[in-house]
Amino acid sequence: SRRFVGDVREQGMNANLERHYRQVVLPYRELRDQLMETLADDDLKFHPGGEDNLTLGGCCVRLGETQKAYTASFKTFKANFAFAEPDAAKSTSVADLVAWYRELDAEFFDALDAISDEDANNRLIDRGGSFQAPVFIHLDIYREALLIFCAKVSVYLCMMGKEPPDRWREWIWL
Repeated sequence: SRRFVGDVREQGMNANLERHYRQVVLPYRELRDQLMETLADDDLKFHPGGEDNLTLGGCCVRLGETQKAYTASFKTFKANFAFAEPDAAKSTSVADLVAWYRELDAEFFDALDAISDEDANNRLIDRGGSFQAPVFIHLDIYREALLIFCAKVSVYLCMMGKEPPDRWREWIWL
């Protein structure tokens, strides 16, 4: 995502960070996008039972809220996972979720793009308590959040009797 203004190249994303994002994180985020292609609005209403469990749509909104928290952490170098009350309307519409995810993805990439080479290579992100992670590790932990989402949704899909998207069958299916 290097940009040029006239003959002068603006500072772009740290090349190693961009490569790591595209090779390690993006393929897992694409699993989320494949899921959205297979769901209908009625699927989002599925609830597995149990008072503390979310609907499938609620899980999808929770993932978006998690991504927002990671985006903010890449801007401030401090993670805060205390989510505001999510917009419940998003949990009932695949089209709304897809549009929201596009916005979140652009904000996420912009946050990574703004990290200087010095910060990418040397700065720690405070995850609370005594847990601090280098930027690259923090990005890996975000990828793990995507995997947790995929595993959880795999259980929902099994309970619904729905087939997973193709790559899910290869990468995730339980």
